Amino acid sequence: MQAPRRILGSSAIVLVVTLVLAAALPGFADQRDISVGGVYICTISHDAAGYTSFQRAVQVNQRITQVLSTPGLRKGGTITVQPAGAAATVSVSNILVFTVMPEDTEGQLSTVALAKSWAQLLAKGLQVALPGSGFYF
Repeated sequence: MQAPRRILGSSAIVLVVTLVLAAALPGFADQRDISVGGVYICTISHDAAGYTSFQRAVQVNQRITQVLSTPGLRKGGTITVQPAGAAATVSVSNILVFTVMPEDTEGQLSTVALAKSWAQLLAKGLQVALPGSGFYF
């Protein structure tokens, strides 16, 4: 009789410890999250223009890396938002970073308004990632 109670008690303890640890551990970031300098910008959650949301996120992250790696931008630069048909673009100097598609807005904002929001967060994140820089929108 003692052995089954011991096994049941041990199993209950293991279950409780597992649940406590699972609740305490941080969640994993979505692969489509875009951030720079610890500043969250957005999650590319929609497929658009023949690309999956994951492919779009990879492109954006590569472009942000290009901005961070460009010697001429170490001190900062200007971030611009331009309408592009139904879409809008966000660029740092001459480097395209985002193309905001109508699918991204979920019908809440215009593409230009959403692009401006992302541009402001991008500027903040770049300034954190490159201390002493000045990125202006």
